[in-house]
Amino acid sequence: MKIRRFIAAVAGLMTILGAATLSQAVQVRSDDRVLIARRDALSIRYRDGDGTSVSMAGTSIAPDLTGKAEVKRKEGRTRVRLEMRNLANPQSLGAYYTTYVLWAVSPEGQADNLAEMPFKSAVDIDVTTPLQTFALIITAEPYSAVKLPSPVVVAENVMRRETKGVAETSRIKYRGDPGTFYVVSPSSAPSITADYNTPLIVLGARRSVEIARRAGADKYAGEELRQAEIKLAVLEQTWSDNRKVEEKLGGVAREVMHLAEHARELAVERSAEARLDAERQSARSSIAEARSEADEAKDQAERAKQQAATYRDAMARAQQDADLARRRVQEAQTEADRAKANEELARAQAEQARLEAEEAKKDKTAAEQQLFMSLSQILETKREARGLVVSLSDVLFDFNKATLKPGARERLSKLAGVLIAYPGPYLIQIEGHTDAIGSEEYNLKLSQDRADTVRYYLVQTGVAADRITGVRGLGKTMPVASNETPEGRQMNRRVEIVISDLVPTVSTINR
Repeated sequence: MKIRRFIAAVAGLMTILGAATLSQAVQVRSDDRVLIARRDALSIRYRDGDGTSVSMAGTSIAPDLTGKAEVKRKEGRTRVRLEMRNLANPQSLGAYYTTYVLWAVSPEGQADNLAEMPFKSAVDIDVTTPLQTFALIITAEPYSAVKLPSPVVVAENVMRRETKGVAETSRIKYRGDPGTFYVVSPSSAPSITADYNTPLIVLGARRSVEIARRAGADKYAGEELRQAEIKLAVLEQTWSDNRKVEEKLGGVAREVMHLAEHARELAVERSAEARLDAERQSARSSIAEARSEADEAKDQAERAKQQAATYRDAMARAQQDADLARRRVQEAQTEADRAKANEELARAQAEQARLEAEEAKKDKTAAEQQLFMSLSQILETKREARGLVVSLSDVLFDFNKATLKPGARERLSKLAGVLIAYPGPYLIQIEGHTDAIGSEEYNLKLSQDRADTVRYYLVQTGVAADRITGVRGLGKTMPVASNETPEGRQMNRRVEIVISDLVPTVSTINR
């Protein structure tokens, strides 16, 4: 199913972007309702209190586009004065696009919408951003109020000989919703054709409302969508003179865009909440099933105890018979014969003890192996001297937050079910880790918050609180990979669940 969604998403994206876009070497994949596009871009770290300049060069789909940006970092803000030349009509890139947007994008993928770029031959704008290290890019967009950049990059920054700053090539990640932005299938929206008669700002207002509808705003944000539709209806009835529409109705059009964007965001948020409610219900069912399995495991353990008690009674009776027989032999045999019999009895008892120890070790090893296999099917799990270590990667949390994504909650619910069904005692320690980006104080707090979130969720899903003996945020102190690359930093951003002191009471885990 995911493969079919991926193929459909990519096919739809390529239909919109057009053949010219492919030459930008943008890598696209679908990841559970999210479209992810990656592109190598030059990010620059600007020095505090110093000014410099960079060039803006057109990409392969806009080779005639040129510009220059004057950049100065001062008092925690970066000021950018941008001059651009030869901005073509955005519909020349596809009927879906009505405007251009200037972005500052950090190496971690954080995007800051700096300004809308008006469609004219010469553009001069002055903007600021809190980012210090970023790439400047210009993208074509369906409307100006978007919160995430599209993959259609028309211009990007290039260092000049006199540019002051530390440069690095980063793989910038763009995230967007394939169902509401970059993929338009015939079943979800009417075909879009270029319209050079309607003002672009009016087209942008239309696109914003269309996208909000496709995001499910009619179901999840009906009142907010109606407000945008009413304003759009007023705009459609009012504009007539293309030369004056920007001056007279630009404010109304932008209000439509912001209202529609608000409705779209609410729809995405509320639909996610609806999915979360469904997942919670599914998790409750899974927990109930796991508890039922745990009860069955307890019943089987009790039956095993009863069988063991019966066996011990039989052994005791056999021992009594053996003792009686031994006394009779002792009465009839010499001292040498009695010594030999005692030696044989000691050897038999030692062998019995050895076999019992080996059986107990086999039971423990089999139980640990079954637990390891069960956990490995849910999350990345490895064996260490301190116990079994289950790792939650950074992608299971919201960006720079401690909130769990739906997929993480589903996996933790399954993990809790396995632990609840485990027949013996165990202890848990939870450790949060981050990469080296950011201050030590920030990383310690983020890692502690994420570890606390995992503990809270495990307890909520039925894991006994007294099983969890420690919850620590270790920040960036224990990396598992280099912090010099985005891939290494992502590996370092994790939460580890350490499960130790495993001593089963029966020989298998009943799942």
